[in-house]
Amino acid sequence: MKTIIEQNNAKRLPISSLARTTLSTGLLFRLGLNTSQSLLSDIISVKKPDLRSALVSKKNVTATVNTLKNLRGAAMKFGQLVSLDDSIILSPELAAIFAQLRSSGFSMTPRQLKKVLNENWGEGWLKNFKNFEVRPFAAASIGQVHKATLKSGETVAIKVQFPGVKKSIDNDLNTLKFIMKNSGMLPANFPLEYYISQCGELLRQETDYELEAANINDFSKFLESFSGLKVPKVYDELTTDQTITMSFLEGQELSSLVNFNQSKKDKIALSLIELLLNEIFNFKSVQTDPNLANFLVSKDDNSISVLDFGACCRVSDETYELYKGLLAVSLTLNVEEIKLFLEENNFVPRDASAEGIKFIDKIVATATEEISRHEVFDFQKSKVFELITEENLNLYLELIPSSVLGSDFIFIQRKILGLILFFRVIGARLPLHKILIKHSKVLGL
Repeated sequence: MKTIIEQNNAKRLPISSLARTTLSTGLLFRLGLNTSQSLLSDIISVKKPDLRSALVSKKNVTATVNTLKNLRGAAMKFGQLVSLDDSIILSPELAAIFAQLRSSGFSMTPRQLKKVLNENWGEGWLKNFKNFEVRPFAAASIGQVHKATLKSGETVAIKVQFPGVKKSIDNDLNTLKFIMKNSGMLPANFPLEYYISQCGELLRQETDYELEAANINDFSKFLESFSGLKVPKVYDELTTDQTITMSFLEGQELSSLVNFNQSKKDKIALSLIELLLNEIFNFKSVQTDPNLANFLVSKDDNSISVLDFGACCRVSDETYELYKGLLAVSLTLNVEEIKLFLEENNFVPRDASAEGIKFIDKIVATATEEISRHEVFDFQKSKVFELITEENLNLYLELIPSSVLGSDFIFIQRKILGLILFFRVIGARLPLHKILIKHSKVLGL
């Protein structure tokens, strides 16, 4: 007997570019109206008008979130890029909006879902399943995930892409850029064009589910020699450009590690950093999305399951050599040599201010001193993170890689930053210098 579980949180998603743009235009009108009302209230009550507070009012945050849900792919990806860590706040307004956006969102109506599956699998697709849960158990930036049981008895997770997402990428990004520019919620000197460009590149990759399936199969072969790491099995007969069917893997999200003992935190952090180094130097392909929801930890054996391979990049020869050089110079623990390497290889933007260069120098000196003094690097106690504050926002933005560097390098750096910030949150302690020495020997450095 096939079981269909009805949804109670579904809404018909706007498919056409016109529908999405109309909603966004309406948002700007509501933002202006709500802000004007708030400022007028300040004036009437003889308070000094506060434009910033008015913009981040509850009404405006709610209006923005409700509209950005309809641009879910572009908006969610933008939010992920600018908010890897709550302690690095690009603006209170953005933090409030994207925090709500991450915990909310629309799902397709059953009718929309059926239409997408009919188009991809044919109208008789239900015969392949013992049961299919219509209510999604998870949502991604460009789709939703359903649990089902195949006729064979195997439990699977099925990712279904939202209708119209792929065709609307450019329009959605332009609309998002327009909203961000005109909302007054971005800090001064915020590199909006850079982030919009990165969003576009990621979304074009992630909307190709057949490419993601190929990535999973490639990583499955690569991880055969690694213990404690798993990827799902792909069911090719139920995988298309808009759907991907995988074995259902269970476990706890990495965010739950905060409550675990130190030994378990360190073991999992070690597995993640070893995986990344092997991706760069051995497999030469990196899963670049630092979203913690992409990783699950098994309660039984502490193995790690990697779930999402929509964002992967091949490591170019140039980037490979760049990381080899960076590894070699880092092991010298010589601040001046490291700074020279960063300058010569465009890690420091050519137009960086004198103050920005001093800021970067201070980060390098602090990190080098801590690694050289302590056999085990304590991410939670590191003073490096004390330097990256809201007060240093403009200086921090100067750390964004130069366009001279390859896109693969930029995406890998984003993954590294995401892992570092996660290690800080859970308080991981790792013998960093020892780990890097081990990999340098394998590379013959």
